[in-house]
Amino acid sequence: MEPKATLFDLIGYLRDNYSHEIARSLILIAALLIIRLVVDRLLAANNSIAIESKRRWSVNTRNILFVSGLAGIGLIWASELQTIAVSMLAFAAALILATKELIMCLSGGLVRQTSNSYSLGDHIEVGAVRGRVVDIGLLSTTVMEIGPNHSSHQMTGRALTFPNSLLLSTPVIRENYMGDYVMHIVNVPMAYTVPPIRAERLLMAAAEESCQPHLEVARQHMEDMAKRNLVDIPSVEPRIALQPMDEKRYQLILRIAIPARDRHRIEQTILHNFLAQCFPEQDAAALA
Repeated sequence: MEPKATLFDLIGYLRDNYSHEIARSLILIAALLIIRLVVDRLLAANNSIAIESKRRWSVNTRNILFVSGLAGIGLIWASELQTIAVSMLAFAAALILATKELIMCLSGGLVRQTSNSYSLGDHIEVGAVRGRVVDIGLLSTTVMEIGPNHSSHQMTGRALTFPNSLLLSTPVIRENYMGDYVMHIVNVPMAYTVPPIRAERLLMAAAEESCQPHLEVARQHMEDMAKRNLVDIPSVEPRIALQPMDEKRYQLILRIAIPARDRHRIEQTILHNFLAQCFPEQDAAALA
């Protein structure tokens, strides 16, 4: 008996408060149904009209009557719909405010997907986060940290997770965009006690020795990437730029083309050879 009482209460409430709207809605629906029935009967009775034309008239009439019915119902219930719309708008605004971060994370994931910013295995840098991508979720991305600073290329063993909302406001740097071979930069600060021209010559010799085995393959790879992605590529030959830092120091900026997986090893080989030439070990007997 409890459900019947509730149903009767609902019917009574609708009759007392919305009887005019309900009556006009029923009259509108009945009128549209009658019009549809009359048009179908007229089309069926008229043999001079082709079947395709009859079908077209029937479909167009049905669609027009359906749109007219929606418009009429909307006009009849306009005030009530306005009240519901205001309530729904307030609810939607509160919901958006409560789930703002969640929505931003989902939006960031969508931006990553549509722009192909990075994928599993890529080496990326987003703000203060730098590492190899190991997991991509709807809300966050996890990387294995590379560091401990920007000039290092070793795994630290730490996993970093950042929300995808970061992608909406922070540029993504993909270090291995060029694939198996990358253009790698090595910064070497030096004191003016080592003549810049001598330091540049020694660094170039160390770079050419380490990079020579990879030059032809790197050149072919870069040419293929240029054709595939329609981008300009720099020369794969080692290049060095000199940059004064202050009155006591200058900086050698070395650019080389090397395999992405061997960046750390080749960089360390070049630095070891260069520093050994710049600062040769003195004979232990001479020091004694």
